[in-house]
Amino acid sequence: MKDKSCSSHWEVLPCVGLGKLTFLTSRLQVTAFDDILGKITSEHNPADLKNHVWDTYELLKDFITEAEMKEIMEAIEAANADDPRGVILIQHRMATGLTSEYEDDQLTEICADDRAKQLHFNQIPIFSTSPLSLVKKMAAELKENPIVKDDELVFPKNNIFLFSFLRKDMTEGNPKNRTMMWRIKPRILGTDLSDYTPFKVI
Repeated sequence: MKDKSCSSHWEVLPCVGLGKLTFLTSRLQVTAFDDILGKITSEHNPADLKNHVWDTYELLKDFITEAEMKEIMEAIEAANADDPRGVILIQHRMATGLTSEYEDDQLTEICADDRAKQLHFNQIPIFSTSPLSLVKKMAAELKENPIVKDDELVFPKNNIFLFSFLRKDMTEGNPKNRTMMWRIKPRILGTDLSDYTPFKVI
Protein backbone atom coordinates (compact mmCIF):
# COMPACT_ATOMS: atom_id res chain seq x y z
CA MET A 1 0.00 0.00 0.00
CA LYS A 2 1.23 3.48 -0.87
CA ASP A 3 2.30 5.77 1.97
CA LYS A 4 -0.37 8.47 2.04
CA SER A 5 1.79 10.68 4.27
CA CYS A 6 4.80 10.59 1.96
CA SER A 7 5.89 14.24 1.76
CA SER A 8 7.39 13.85 -1.71
CA HIS A 9 3.85 13.58 -3.09
CA TRP A 10 2.71 16.83 -1.47
CA GLU A 11 5.53 19.14 -2.60
CA VAL A 12 4.44 22.17 -4.64
CA LEU A 13 6.70 22.36 -7.69
CA PRO A 14 6.16 25.67 -9.50
CA CYS A 15 5.33 25.25 -13.21
CA VAL A 16 6.01 21.49 -12.82
CA GLY A 17 3.21 20.01 -10.71
CA LEU A 18 2.65 18.40 -7.33
CA GLY A 19 5.36 16.01 -6.16
CA LYS A 20 5.56 13.14 -8.65
CA LEU A 21 2.40 14.31 -10.42
CA THR A 22 3.50 16.55 -13.30
CA PHE A 23 1.57 18.99 -15.44
CA LEU A 24 0.43 17.79 -18.89
CA THR A 25 -0.27 14.35 -17.41
CA SER A 26 -3.52 12.84 -18.74
CA ARG A 27 -6.58 12.30 -16.54
CA LEU A 28 -6.12 8.55 -16.74
CA GLN A 29 -2.51 8.83 -15.58
CA VAL A 30 -3.54 11.09 -12.68
CA THR A 31 -5.83 8.36 -11.30
CA ALA A 32 -2.68 6.43 -10.35
CA PHE A 33 -2.28 8.98 -7.52
CA ASP A 34 -5.82 8.65 -6.14
CA ASP A 35 -4.71 6.55 -3.14
CA ILE A 36 -2.36 9.35 -2.08
CA LEU A 37 -4.09 12.55 -3.18
CA GLY A 38 -7.66 11.41 -2.56
CA LYS A 39 -10.49 10.02 -4.62
CA ILE A 40 -12.29 12.22 -7.14
CA THR A 41 -15.62 13.26 -5.62
CA SER A 42 -16.98 15.35 -8.50
CA GLU A 43 -16.07 16.78 -11.88
CA HIS A 44 -17.58 19.26 -14.29
CA ASN A 45 -16.99 21.10 -17.54
CA PRO A 46 -17.48 24.88 -17.23
CA ALA A 47 -19.07 24.81 -20.70
CA ASP A 48 -21.97 22.90 -19.14
CA LEU A 49 -22.72 25.83 -16.85
CA LYS A 50 -25.54 27.05 -19.09
CA ASN A 51 -27.40 23.76 -18.65
CA HIS A 52 -27.04 23.95 -14.87
CA VAL A 53 -28.28 27.55 -14.89
CA TRP A 54 -31.36 26.55 -16.85
CA ASP A 55 -32.03 23.71 -14.41
CA THR A 56 -31.75 26.19 -11.54
CA TYR A 57 -34.09 28.58 -13.33
CA GLU A 58 -36.75 25.87 -13.57
CA LEU A 59 -36.58 25.50 -9.80
CA LEU A 60 -36.54 29.24 -9.07
CA LYS A 61 -38.59 30.71 -11.92
CA ASP A 62 -41.10 32.09 -9.42
CA PHE A 63 -38.31 34.32 -8.10
CA ILE A 64 -36.29 35.07 -11.28
CA THR A 65 -37.81 36.86 -14.26
CA GLU A 66 -37.15 35.81 -17.85
CA ALA A 67 -35.39 39.12 -18.44
CA GLU A 68 -33.01 38.47 -15.51
CA MET A 69 -32.38 34.97 -16.79
CA LYS A 70 -31.55 36.34 -20.25
CA GLU A 71 -28.98 38.72 -18.73
CA ILE A 72 -27.37 35.84 -16.83
CA MET A 73 -27.13 33.68 -19.95
CA GLU A 74 -25.68 36.54 -22.01
CA ALA A 75 -23.01 37.10 -19.34
CA ILE A 76 -22.09 33.40 -19.39
CA GLU A 77 -21.87 33.39 -23.20
CA ALA A 78 -19.69 36.52 -23.14
CA ALA A 79 -17.34 34.92 -20.62
CA ASN A 80 -17.06 31.74 -22.69
CA ALA A 81 -16.42 33.76 -25.84
CA ASP A 82 -13.30 35.25 -24.22
CA ASP A 83 -11.93 31.81 -23.30
CA PRO A 84 -9.44 30.65 -25.96
CA ARG A 85 -8.64 27.40 -24.16
CA GLY A 86 -9.57 23.93 -25.35
CA VAL A 87 -11.98 21.56 -23.64
CA ILE A 88 -11.80 22.18 -19.88
CA LEU A 89 -12.58 19.63 -17.18
CA ILE A 90 -12.33 20.31 -13.45
CA GLN A 91 -12.03 17.52 -10.87
CA HIS A 92 -12.52 17.89 -7.12
CA ARG A 93 -11.10 15.80 -4.29
CA MET A 94 -13.13 17.02 -1.33
CA ALA A 95 -11.41 14.97 1.39
CA THR A 96 -7.98 16.43 0.66
CA GLY A 97 -9.04 19.85 -0.65
CA LEU A 98 -7.46 19.45 -4.09
CA THR A 99 -8.93 20.62 -7.40
CA SER A 100 -7.35 19.71 -10.73
CA GLU A 101 -8.01 21.42 -14.04
CA TYR A 102 -7.40 19.81 -17.41
CA GLU A 103 -7.22 21.38 -20.84
CA ASP A 104 -7.77 18.91 -23.67
CA ASP A 105 -7.23 16.07 -21.17
CA GLN A 106 -3.88 17.42 -19.91
CA LEU A 107 -3.36 18.61 -16.34
CA THR A 108 -2.64 22.36 -16.38
CA GLU A 109 -3.65 23.65 -12.94
CA ILE A 110 -3.87 22.50 -9.32
CA CYS A 111 -5.67 24.32 -6.52
CA ALA A 112 -5.64 23.47 -2.81
CA ASP A 113 -7.46 24.70 0.28
CA ASP A 114 -6.67 24.21 3.96
CA ARG A 115 -7.85 20.59 3.91
CA ALA A 116 -4.57 19.84 2.13
CA LYS A 117 -2.76 19.62 5.46
CA GLN A 118 0.35 17.94 4.04
CA LEU A 119 0.88 20.46 1.24
CA HIS A 120 4.25 22.19 1.48
CA PHE A 121 6.76 24.22 -0.47
CA ASN A 122 10.41 23.34 0.11
CA GLN A 123 9.50 21.79 3.50
CA ILE A 124 7.40 24.82 4.48
CA PRO A 125 3.79 23.88 5.37
CA ILE A 126 1.48 26.03 3.25
CA PHE A 127 -1.54 26.32 5.52
CA SER A 128 0.00 26.11 8.99
CA THR A 129 2.90 28.56 8.55
CA SER A 130 2.24 32.23 9.28
CA PRO A 131 1.38 33.94 5.96
CA LEU A 132 4.13 36.55 6.18
CA SER A 133 6.77 33.95 6.99
CA LEU A 134 5.52 31.72 4.17
CA VAL A 135 5.53 34.51 1.59
CA LYS A 136 9.01 35.70 2.61
CA LYS A 137 10.43 32.18 2.34
CA MET A 138 8.70 31.55 -0.98
CA ALA A 139 9.97 34.84 -2.37
CA ALA A 140 13.52 34.00 -1.33
CA GLU A 141 13.38 30.49 -2.80
CA LEU A 142 11.69 31.62 -6.02
CA LYS A 143 13.88 34.73 -6.26
CA GLU A 144 10.77 36.72 -7.06
CA ASN A 145 8.83 39.41 -5.23
CA PRO A 146 5.09 38.82 -5.50
CA ILE A 147 2.40 41.28 -6.53
CA VAL A 148 -0.87 41.85 -4.67
CA LYS A 149 -4.41 43.11 -5.13
CA ASP A 150 -7.13 42.87 -2.51
CA ASP A 151 -6.91 39.33 -1.07
CA GLU A 152 -4.84 37.79 -3.88
CA LEU A 153 -1.06 37.61 -3.86
CA VAL A 154 0.70 36.33 -7.01
CA PHE A 155 4.15 35.14 -8.01
CA PRO A 156 3.65 35.82 -11.75
CA LYS A 157 6.91 34.34 -13.06
CA ASN A 158 6.12 31.07 -11.29
CA ASN A 159 2.34 31.07 -11.93
CA ILE A 160 1.50 30.78 -8.22
CA PHE A 161 -1.65 32.42 -6.81
CA LEU A 162 -2.29 32.74 -3.05
CA PHE A 163 -5.73 33.87 -1.90
CA SER A 164 -6.54 35.26 1.56
CA PHE A 165 -2.97 34.94 2.87
CA LEU A 166 -1.72 38.55 2.89
CA ARG A 167 -3.00 41.93 1.76
CA LYS A 168 -1.03 44.94 0.56
CA ASP A 169 -0.90 46.40 4.10
CA MET A 170 0.59 43.12 5.44
CA THR A 171 -2.61 42.17 7.26
CA GLU A 172 -3.71 38.55 7.00
CA GLY A 173 -6.77 37.36 5.13
CA ASN A 174 -9.39 35.03 6.55
CA PRO A 175 -7.74 31.61 7.19
CA LYS A 176 -11.00 29.84 6.28
CA ASN A 177 -10.85 31.29 2.75
CA ARG A 178 -7.22 30.46 1.98
CA THR A 179 -6.39 28.70 -1.25
CA MET A 180 -3.26 28.18 -3.28
CA MET A 181 -3.28 27.66 -7.02
CA TRP A 182 -0.36 26.90 -9.29
CA ARG A 183 -0.32 26.46 -13.06
CA ILE A 184 1.92 25.37 -15.89
CA LYS A 185 1.34 28.66 -17.72
CA PRO A 186 0.00 32.15 -16.95
CA ARG A 187 -3.67 32.55 -16.13
CA ILE A 188 -5.75 33.52 -19.15
CA LEU A 189 -8.97 34.45 -17.37
CA GLY A 190 -9.37 36.44 -14.17
CA THR A 191 -8.13 39.83 -13.03
CA ASP A 192 -5.50 41.56 -15.15
CA LEU A 193 -2.20 41.33 -13.27
CA SER A 194 -1.19 44.77 -14.50
CA ASP A 195 -3.59 46.12 -11.87
CA TYR A 196 -1.60 44.50 -9.05
CA THR A 197 0.89 46.25 -6.76
CA PRO A 198 4.48 45.05 -6.07
CA PHE A 199 4.86 43.42 -2.66
CA LYS A 200 8.53 43.63 -1.78
CA VAL A 201 9.69 41.13 0.81
CA ILE A 202 13.20 40.37 -0.50
